[in-house]
Amino acid sequence: MAAPGAMEGLGGNVVIVLVSAAAVLFWIGMLGLLWRRSLVGMLVGILFAWISVAMIAIGFTFSERGAAGSALGGVLVLCVSAVACMQLAIGVGIVVARIRRRGSLDADDAGLLEG
Repeated sequence: MAAPGAMEGLGGNVVIVLVSAAAVLFWIGMLGLLWRRSLVGMLVGILFAWISVAMIAIGFTFSERGAAGSALGGVLVLCVSAVACMQLAIGVGIVVARIRRRGSLDADDAGLLEG
């Protein structure tokens, strides 16, 4: 087990690594959203962006000192995760409805407003 003060100097480095990884993951998600023709691929890109938001929240929670900052960060991560789960459920429902109605996942055809 580490000494009580051993992790103090490591906190800033962990935040930098988490925020940098979250930025990279966010841009991967946005590129996936822009380059994919499939609705499922676009949905995965959006979910990568939400995961990066959760990583940033975890990073800033790690930098907070004290129980209040950690509790607030934990609540923030849970809220971001809940929104991501709801978005996934709604997105998958839309994709399934699109497949049943049109038989295609092409994003270009999904933009047509036909009733």
